[in-house]
Amino acid sequence: MSDDTVSIRDFFRFDLCGKRVLSFLTAKDALSFARTSKENKDASCLSILDPVKLHDGTVPWYGSYATGDNKYRWKEIHMPVTSHTHSVQFSCIWKDQGSGDRKGRLYIAGSCKSKGSFRDDDVVCCTHSDAEHEYQPLRLRFVPEEGKRYFVWYKVGAGGGHQLYIRNPVVHYLIYDNFEGYLVRQQRALVAKGAYNDAPLFPLLLRAIALHAQRSFTDDGESMIDRSIIDALEDLDLSPSNKNAMDALVVLASSMYKAVRDEESGKDDGKQPAPTWQELDYMTDDGPDY
Repeated sequence: MSDDTVSIRDFFRFDLCGKRVLSFLTAKDALSFARTSKENKDASCLSILDPVKLHDGTVPWYGSYATGDNKYRWKEIHMPVTSHTHSVQFSCIWKDQGSGDRKGRLYIAGSCKSKGSFRDDDVVCCTHSDAEHEYQPLRLRFVPEEGKRYFVWYKVGAGGGHQLYIRNPVVHYLIYDNFEGYLVRQQRALVAKGAYNDAPLFPLLLRAIALHAQRSFTDDGESMIDRSIIDALEDLDLSPSNKNAMDALVVLASSMYKAVRDEESGKDDGKQPAPTWQELDYMTDDGPDY
């Protein structure tokens, strides 16, 4: 009988960043494993991107008397680096109208289609109980699949008087950074500059610049990029110092570029229609103002 043993680190040698091994672990367990030793930390390549805000402050939703039980799409959760992502967490605090029956729910659904109505089969995670009357913390976690788009959906509740509120929703990403940490560094700079806000021109230009800079590196690692482009990237606190840095930026910029194109193709699809004046008296405490 052979005395040879196989350790989990042996799997990492045949599996980029150990993705197949770590994919069976929750985010907490994967991070715990990575922290057991420097060797495991380096082998796993796990890093946490800076959180991306979906909204500042409070988002209010009101349920109409007749259609409040319908599910409506709110916002997309964009994937900065889908193929390099271990898991995603959506976090906020939430509550309902503060009294009466509790009916509010939140869902995250993923689909390969850019358009379409809510389907139960697309739900990857959801709240398993209705919103409380007072603000409570909420965390929804899922593992993204490449090629799918993920949206936050909500249900307020029918019957009159129902409301649902979420406050300060953010998204956290646990990723495999096999670019020597540059995915995290470049993404942090992009978040700080507001690159993930509603500014569609920025990712289009950034992707073009990043691709040009990436292709300027020679086989020996020297960059032939124009100094003015280096200065422009450094002004954005982005690192153009080596090929790993530029490869990471291309991955991030390409994902942003794809998100903009997807957003344009599926704009306004599945969103809640504006309420009619007949419904407004069920949506506010004081009734309509006109």
